Amino acid sequence: MKTAAIIVTIIATIIFLFTSYLLSYDSIGRSTKEGTHLFNFLVWYSIPVLLWVFYFVRRK
Repeated sequence: MKTAAIIVTIIATIIFLFTSYLLSYDSIGRSTKEGTHLFNFLVWYSIPVLLWVFYFVRRK
């Protein structure tokens, strides 16, 4: 379970960085759309966070 959580977190990080770069219009990653990066973060990190919560709950 821990290995799966690590792999999914790494994949989500890569996708988040890639999609954030695609959605940005200047060199520091600001987008003309309000809330784009927060929404992108929540979308790509919802599954890894659930996996880590499940892992730590089941471990006890």
